[in-house]
Amino acid sequence: MNRTKRIIDLTGTLPRPALVAVVLAGVVALSALAEDAKPAISPRADELMKRMSDYLAQAQFFSVTAEVWQDVDLASGQRVQAGRVIDLQVRRPNRFHAEVHSTRRNRALFYDGKSITLLNRVKNFYGTIPAPGTLDEALDVASEQFGITMPLEDLIVSDPYQNAMQKVTSGIDLGPVTVLGVPCEHLAFSRGMIDWQVWIEDGARPVPRKIVITYKDEEGSPQYTAILSKWDFDTKLPDFLFNFEPPAGAAKIAVEEIKSQSQAHKREGK
Repeated sequence: MNRTKRIIDLTGTLPRPALVAVVLAGVVALSALAEDAKPAISPRADELMKRMSDYLAQAQFFSVTAEVWQDVDLASGQRVQAGRVIDLQVRRPNRFHAEVHSTRRNRALFYDGKSITLLNRVKNFYGTIPAPGTLDEALDVASEQFGITMPLEDLIVSDPYQNAMQKVTSGIDLGPVTVLGVPCEHLAFSRGMIDWQVWIEDGARPVPRKIVITYKDEEGSPQYTAILSKWDFDTKLPDFLFNFEPPAGAAKIAVEEIKSQSQAHKREGK
């Protein structure tokens, strides 16, 4: 704005041809600045992300399995990859169930439209909080009250496109590639101190087959990788999958206790 004012103030002392040249130069410069301010996202990458997101958002129910690998630092300072498997079932607008399995942890999350329950299957305890409303609202409650991120929540939200693309500064389509033999399109995006990639299946079912997130704001830029398989949009998901029944001998504990444990593993639930 100040640059434009400066050009206008000068025009009183210039002949008309010079005036026109200066004004045009100013318009071009401001246009260039405006272009620089826009996210540098290729139309193809944007189109593919929108197509994938719409496909997930419009699915009334689905199941998927994710093999997740995440960089973690040992007490010795050595970096290793920790793995886990997530089995996820979603039924819109307000049902969610996830089982998270690893050598150290075995947890389950249930959302039945009225409450969220987190079950620790290894130690056999659970906590429950009220969570009426939609999946989006339940995800917020889980974060605020449990202190955890629901597994694969980017696939669950009602608007995956808006959720993924907000604050993105660049995006590009890197071309075709295969993930476990499945033809995909490889996209890469950047958002400040986070880079993320997604491999989207070709054809009539544009689901994500692989996701990689790089946290550049953390020492050594650790990565999170999820390989997604067993996508199922046909098998109906009955109520009992989402209704929590305490296992024999399970102890109910306060939600604050669960939250304090979860804060030591901030991204464990992703």
